[in-house]
Amino acid sequence: MDKRLRHLPALRCFDAAARNQSYRQAADELAITQAAVSQQIRALEEGLGVKLFYRDGRRMRLTARGQTLANSVEQAFAQLVRGFNTVQCEEAAGVLTVTTTGSFASMWLMPRLWKFSVEHPQVSIRVMASPYIEDLRHGDIDIAIRQGNGVWNELCQEVIISDPVFAVCSKRMADEMQLTDPAQVNQCLLVEGHDPGLFSWQNWFSQAGLEFNRKALRWVEVATWEMSINAVAAGHGICLSTSTLAGELIKRGTLVRPFEIEITPGPTFSILHNPDSPRLARIKVFRDWLKKELAENNSPATENGR
Repeated sequence: MDKRLRHLPALRCFDAAARNQSYRQAADELAITQAAVSQQIRALEEGLGVKLFYRDGRRMRLTARGQTLANSVEQAFAQLVRGFNTVQCEEAAGVLTVTTTGSFASMWLMPRLWKFSVEHPQVSIRVMASPYIEDLRHGDIDIAIRQGNGVWNELCQEVIISDPVFAVCSKRMADEMQLTDPAQVNQCLLVEGHDPGLFSWQNWFSQAGLEFNRKALRWVEVATWEMSINAVAAGHGICLSTSTLAGELIKRGTLVRPFEIEITPGPTFSILHNPDSPRLARIKVFRDWLKKELAENNSPATENGR
């Protein structure tokens, strides 16, 4: 056996440091001290006779040889994980950890999760709300639901919905103001996020063929989609939303769609998971349920406005 394989324990530290470009973050990931990480990498460099890292400000950058080794180590560890998963593949029953944004979790997922529990009592779901893309290949999270259809390397990605954007308000407000003409939004209090993207009233005005004069309009700026929907449901103005976020409140009659105007294509949501996860059976159960629920949520019966 090659004597250099005695460095296998140090390669865990090297791999974590290479991915994070930080000894401190590598230590956090491995639940050891930063000094231990530094010591292991120093021993690895001395044993191989090459420099693997150099400091660049607060970051630890890989040298050319370090990058070459990092590529090989990443492939080797991935192969080991696949081997472990082959012999340790878990059954469908058990715990599944899902991460998504706070708005999607509170406005769509949590109100429906009881249905999943009834249909699949053998699977326990743990939901984590976060705006970040977690490391699904090296962490404990099984599934991420994220807006956008960008490319996430080495992950299985499936677009599950593309949602048109439309105006919503409380039923009481729509009735009191007799909202029928899109031009009436000029007399409404407009609720918008600080970084609206597709949820921009300027986009909606353009789609409606109306002149947009921001200074002449009344505004409330909020931080999240959830806050805008909650404000509007309480009767405070009108906001832009989607069936995914506002569909349940529309179905209950709390919110209505006063106009037929839509911004398309709207936000796209994707589901992501590690193709080498030992919990693939559990992931498939949740993914299939999620797609079914989204399809039912966006049926014509759910999207009726008034």
